[in-house]
Parts: sequence; structure tokens; C-alpha cells
Amino acid sequence: MTWSQILYLLPIVPAAVLALSDLRHRSIPVGWLIAFGSCVLLAAAFLSPVRTILHNVLTNILLLGWMFGGVWLYLRLRYRNRTRSFGRYIGSGDVWFVLLLMPLFPLTVYIVLLLSGFAAGLLYGTAVRLVARRTVTIPLVSALGVAFIVYAFHCFYTWPS
Repeated sequence: MTWSQILYLLPIVPAAVLALSDLRHRSIPVGWLIAFGSCVLLAAAFLSPVRTILHNVLTNILLLGWMFGGVWLYLRLRYRNRTRSFGRYIGSGDVWFVLLLMPLFPLTVYIVLLLSGFAAGLLYGTAVRLVARRTVTIPLVSALGVAFIVYAFHCFYTWPS
């Protein structure tokens, strides 16, 4: 086991706590969000040079701007006469979690991580709606947290020795 492998596992505990909190209470503790961000930044700093981290952040922020801009435009066009705020559909904790993941992943991995997390969230929402016959909000931090944890364990076990 190398230090690089251990560093990939460092953010798993705060990510798991955030995922459970979001699933149970639909809120996330700021302290654990700060711990998660610190662990991600620490892992990124030891695993990648500063240039790579900055490149990851820049490309991923452009992707998020494009995605959130598209969602905002859709909501604006779809609900023209009614007031629907963007914040009704995505919480500030969700945005912070997605932003804190950026330094660790290149664009291709970040896209796969986001898509798998979004798909998991949609599956959860659909399953609850079909089985429990009630409408729920999607715990996005939980879905993205699970996707991140799966990816971190994948990296841990497939890391070249």
C-alpha cells in the first residue's frame, strides 16, 4: 500500500458522513463539508502538481457553468409566468460539494462522476416515487458522494504498485 492509495481514501469518511446526513435530513453540516474540502485539497496537492490542479478546476468550472446555465435557462423558459428559483431545485450544499470535488479530477473523470451521481439520484427518486408512492427531493450530495466513494475505492484497488 502506497501513500498515493491512502490519499485517495482520505476524503471518504467526510463524504460518507455528508451523504448520510443529506439522505436523512436533506441538509449537510458545514463542518463536515469543510473537512471534505480539506481532505480533497490535501489529496490533490500530494497527488498532482499545481498546474494540473488549476487545469482541473478551470475545465470543471467551465463544465459546471455550462450545465447550471442550461438548467437555469430551461427553468426560465419552462416556467415563464411563475416564479421558480434555481435554488428550489439545487441547494447550496449540493453546489459546494460539486465545487469541492473539482481539484481532484480531470474533466473526463469529473463528467463520469457527475453523470453517475445524477443517474443514481434519479434512480433513487424514481424508486421512492414508485414504491412508496410519494414525491421526494433528490439527495444530490448522497448520490454524488456514493459515486465518489465507489470511484475512490476503485482507484485504491487498481492503483499501480
